[in-house]
Amino acid sequence: MIYLRNTTTSIVIALLIFSTAACFQSRKQKLIEEGNRVVAKIEAFRNQRGKLPDSLQEIGIEQKLEGPLFYEKTGDNEYRLWFGTELGESVTYNSKTRKWQ
Repeated sequence: MIYLRNTTTSIVIALLIFSTAACFQSRKQKLIEEGNRVVAKIEAFRNQRGKLPDSLQEIGIEQKLEGPLFYEKTGDNEYRLWFGTELGESVTYNSKTRKWQ
């Protein structure tokens, strides 16, 4: 009976870990997709006006302190967009490489 409880507990813990990891990947993928839409708006703004927006508000997106997406103009022709994944960790889009890292 004790063996069965330990096995059941192990299965429950494994399922919780798997579901947490799946939720993280789903959230990450959704934020990358949302980020790609923001990148498209930033690039459209650049093409129309010949410069980068100073903030997301210039392209009609309210930038909140709590995110989820953050934008920073890092030069006249470069920017980064990012979101947090866990404490101290983030996924960042670099306009120079045009990749999420």
